[in-house]
Order: sequence, then C-alpha cells, then structure tokens
Amino acid sequence: MIALQPSSEFKAENQNSFDLEKIFFVLKDQSFLTINGSNLAVLTNDEYTWSGMETLQDFFLGYIENKACYAVELTQSSPILADTQLSPIRALLGLLPDNLFTICSRSLQLIDWFKHNQFCGICGKKMNMHQAERAMTCSCNTNLIYPRISPCIIVLVTKGEDLLLAHNKNFPGKFYSTLAGFIEAGETSEEAIHREIEEEVNIKVKNIQYYGSQSWPFPSQLMLGYHAEYLSGEIQPDGNEIDEANWFNYKQLPSVPSGKISISGRLIEHFLEIKSHN
Repeated sequence: MIALQPSSEFKAENQNSFDLEKIFFVLKDQSFLTINGSNLAVLTNDEYTWSGMETLQDFFLGYIENKACYAVELTQSSPILADTQLSPIRALLGLLPDNLFTICSRSLQLIDWFKHNQFCGICGKKMNMHQAERAMTCSCNTNLIYPRISPCIIVLVTKGEDLLLAHNKNFPGKFYSTLAGFIEAGETSEEAIHREIEEEVNIKVKNIQYYGSQSWPFPSQLMLGYHAEYLSGEIQPDGNEIDEANWFNYKQLPSVPSGKISISGRLIEHFLEIKSHN
C-alpha cells in the first residue's frame, strides 16, 4: 500500500491516456477500505491483482503523484485484505485531506451514476459505456447520460453581529447549520437563495455574495456557498424541514459544522474571521 501526500494535486480525467503506475481505491456500499479506520488503503496494481477480492466494476478517476487512480467496487460477498476494514465515508469526514476527499467523492458519484443508469429510459435495453466520453449510451437514440450533478445553494445569513442558524429535523441533538436547498429547473442560484430562505424561515435577504463551492457526494450535490444579509421578516420555521431557527451572536454559537468537513462550517468560520479583524 502507498501513502499519498496531503499536498499532492489530484487531476480528474475521464480517459486514461498515459502508461502510468495504477493505484486503486476500494469501496463497497459507500464505505472505503481503510487501515485503522481512518487512513485510506491505497493499493498498488500488484496488491489489487493478488488481493483475492471480488469486484464489480472499476472506474478511472484521474491522476495524482504521476499515478493513475482507479475506484473499484467490491461484490457483496467479497473478502477484504487482512488488517483492513470498510469505513463509511461519513466517518472519514474531517479526517481525510482535501485531495483524498475529492477522490472519494468522485468515486462514490461515478459508482452511483453507473448503478442507476444500467437500462435505457426510452427502450429499456441494456446501456453501454460510451467509448470516448464518461457517459452511458443506447443504440436506440443519440442521447448521452452523463454522471448526475445536483446543484444546491447553501447560505449564511447575517444581521450585524448575528448569524441565522437553523436546526433541521434530521440533525442530531441541538446541532445547527446554515440554510440550504436544491436549485429548481429554470432557476438561477440567486433566485433559489431567495426562495429557499423565505420558504424555510420566512426571511428576505439582500447583498448576496458568492463564497465558494464543495462537491458533496450524498449522492451527487454540488454545494454553492454564499453569504447574504438580512433584509426583512420575522423568523418562522417551516416545520417540515426546519423545526428551529434563531439569530446567534458570533461570540455565542451553538454546535455547528466544522470547516474541515463542510462548506457550511467554512462559511461560518469565514464570517468569524472577518469579525475578529474588525
């Protein structure tokens, strides 16, 4: 097994065009093969070939440290290597450096896409992988089915020194986060921000500023992060997704996401950094 440097750049590609050493990331049911439950077990070509593991499909991911990266999915009955275990991707959040999280995210999304596009939605026949592009295709039509990406907005709304944070019904305990939602067909991201925030907490916002993005592989979101300022309205949680929401002074925050895990945490930390320098 090899160790990849946290500073190494991963370059995503759809076709392997170079004769480079191959390395393999092994997963099953959104869990990755790890050592000690926290370090990814990255296999050399020989280790993978002679591992005795049974795999369903392999996917070329791209390049890192002059090596070609592949994701391989295990069958349900496959054994795993001695001294390794399968760790859920959510348990690895915050433990993986950004380059390895990107590789894991890409692996999960490609496998999910392949599983859910085995048959043509027009004629019902078995689909095939396109020879040149990362897409599924059928002989009955010229449409190409690319890996799905679902764009979402995630927004930190502020009012002076206060942050608007909400508790989703699915969050554990008193864990709070920023507001988020999917962009609907035909919407701009800004329109989605206005609609989602008003729907979820009855608040209008202004001065929307783009911050950054994060791929979120559960299963295929692209999170577009924004800052926005309060304009008007009284907080009123929708009761469907959001059961609690409130203004919190930046010096007295509840339990919130870490910036090492999610863009929600980075939005919050960015605002705190600004306040600390004012």
